[in-house]
Amino acid sequence: MSAETTAARPRWTDPERCPFCGDELTDGGAGFVFHIGEAPSCESRFETWRQRVGGDMSGEWSG
Repeated sequence: MSAETTAARPRWTDPERCPFCGDELTDGGAGFVFHIGEAPSCESRFETWRQRVGGDMSGEWSG
C-alpha cells in the first residue's frame, strides 16, 4: 500500500503501527503519543480524525 493511500485512509488494524503513515511504533499506547509528537503530519491527521469522530461519542472521550 502506498503512503498516499495510507494517509487518505487510516489503517487501524495493527496497534504497533501508526494508522496514518504506517511507521512502526515502540508500542501502541505511549509510543503513538510520542510518534505524533515527532511527526507533525501524523499529529495533524490525528487531530482531524479526532474532530470528525468527536461528535459520534457522548460526553468527553477519554482516549
